[in-house]
Amino acid sequence: MKNGVLKRNVLRMVLGLLLLPAFTSANAEDAKNPKDVKNAEDATTELDPVVVTADFFPVKEKESSRFVSVYTAEELKETGADNLVDALRRKGSFAYNALGPLGINHGGMNSTLSIRGVQDGELVLINGSPIQGAAGQGYDLSAFPIEQIERVEVLRGAASTLYGADAMSGVINIITKRNPSKTSTRAAVELGNFSYVNADVGFQNSVVNAGFNYQHMEGIEEISRSFSQKYRYDTSALNKYSLNLNFTPFENLHIDYLGSYYTTGFKKVYDGNKKPMEGTDQEDYNQFADIRYDTDDLRVKAFGSYSRINRDEYTDPDEPDDKNSNYNYGLEGDYRLDFWATELTVGGDYVYRGADYNNQYGKHHRNDYGLFAQLKREFFNRLMLLVGAREQFIIADSDGEDYNIFLPTFGANFTATDTLNLFANVGKAFRAPTFNNLYYDSSFLKGNPNLKPEMGWTYEAGVKWGIPFTQIRLAGFYMDYSDKIEIDRSQGYPLTYFNAGNYKSTGVEWQIDVYPFANRQDLWNNLSFYTGGYWADPTAEDTEGEEYQTGPKFKTALGASYLSDNLVLQLTADILTSREDNLSNNTTLDFFGKYKVWKGFITAAVSNIFNSTVEVSGDLSSTASNQYVYYGMDRMFKIGYEISF
Repeated sequence: MKNGVLKRNVLRMVLGLLLLPAFTSANAEDAKNPKDVKNAEDATTELDPVVVTADFFPVKEKESSRFVSVYTAEELKETGADNLVDALRRKGSFAYNALGPLGINHGGMNSTLSIRGVQDGELVLINGSPIQGAAGQGYDLSAFPIEQIERVEVLRGAASTLYGADAMSGVINIITKRNPSKTSTRAAVELGNFSYVNADVGFQNSVVNAGFNYQHMEGIEEISRSFSQKYRYDTSALNKYSLNLNFTPFENLHIDYLGSYYTTGFKKVYDGNKKPMEGTDQEDYNQFADIRYDTDDLRVKAFGSYSRINRDEYTDPDEPDDKNSNYNYGLEGDYRLDFWATELTVGGDYVYRGADYNNQYGKHHRNDYGLFAQLKREFFNRLMLLVGAREQFIIADSDGEDYNIFLPTFGANFTATDTLNLFANVGKAFRAPTFNNLYYDSSFLKGNPNLKPEMGWTYEAGVKWGIPFTQIRLAGFYMDYSDKIEIDRSQGYPLTYFNAGNYKSTGVEWQIDVYPFANRQDLWNNLSFYTGGYWADPTAEDTEGEEYQTGPKFKTALGASYLSDNLVLQLTADILTSREDNLSNNTTLDFFGKYKVWKGFITAAVSNIFNSTVEVSGDLSSTASNQYVYYGMDRMFKIGYEISF
């Protein structure tokens, strides 16, 4: 049921509910706490979180010159999602692309969360450290359960000055679990159709935080279809094991670990059995660890990440197994001091990025070095100005090219009133070609060793307005790149890469939370609404110099929530329209509920309530050499129980 009358009416109702309180609260004079009318001051604090992604050191989100969103683990769980990548998709600001159910890795091709319509522009971090592989800039957020993280901070816009290469369109920073002062134990189990199981246990105190998660789902038929070559992909059963460990032996010293291992398989089945079925078993490993020393003015960190995928095409004994690995390790240090009423932050980092793709191009590596400095000063107790710069060095192996790039940034935040801040920033972005871009060699894809790095500027300005009734974040942006690396599909297979002459994205992004009954002391006080999303116009020039659309233009989420100590209800509409490559518009409706019983909660969730056919990736354009599409999950029911003591 793609466009039924019932679904349209429900979506109109949700939209109407979102717009109504926005108008009714616009003229409210008595700012009250949406959770507790007796404590309006605490509400302001709660709705003005402290973030670290925008400035290395903690800063109030409202006072930063960047558009930053913070999603706590509890908020992400209340979307009813199955893992981290699925939860972030439902928050509205990402265009989701996947090639497997629940966003799992498919032969080395991971699900992605593009920002503002810019494909492959996001940088993914854990505790501020890069986890993306140098082979293809891939990351597998489906590997991480929501239960094993603290929160996610998302910074929109170029951030290469802060984080070096690859932060073209924004940053997704996953913050690992923090150790609380109180000791507690948790356990949860969730069951659903498709033989779905999600089981989680954990223990935490002021020194140790440890958790284990297991997830299972049966195989899914027809996760994708090639209309041109007449075949489909099915999956075999998914079994996933995840572990987190956070250790704080001394004040300010932290040791963190996140790891996962999962097995699944893919079957390529031709229509009418015109060719034999091709079957592949797959193993995925994802590991991250760091040791950090953090104070108010000093950050020192060592980190490492490792991902590996093993693939065995068991239907062809002569086909060699794929064993593809990516590994990063490095050091980082930053120091902050004050002089002449100016805050100075200086730092440096080193990252070794290696990859080993045994059947495609073997081993490659590069060394990234960066020196960073930032000045920030307040004028008239209202205007905060910021200027920063990074000198980025990339030293490649004998087959690659070295780079030395200067990356400046400028920012401003003006406190117009106690509830209104204006912000703006300008930054230069940079991304080096990946090893896959340069060296990949197969019948499907060949690298282009003549590629140039991507480079460009992003410009952003907006408002941050908040009272306990309403919180609004709104920004206009313009991203202007040269030599953006795109896939050349004009010559058929094998595909290759080219540098697009001009690549631009212009648009607006928003995040709005509304608490229409904040001044009441009854059940209505727990009702809230939100919307987050973007409209953009991402375009590039093809090999002939003709302009084409490179990503989706419109993505938003509309949500209504009832949040109390004993009952949680949330309904979310996820909408993606005006897509690239002739893909269909997507609209799904998801529900999550939680009810307190005894010492725990009963949970229930329904994903894709109307069982819509969702095209999560593909190419259905008339000029495509292979017209294909990957599908999202059908309707999914889940019920569970969680307890903490």
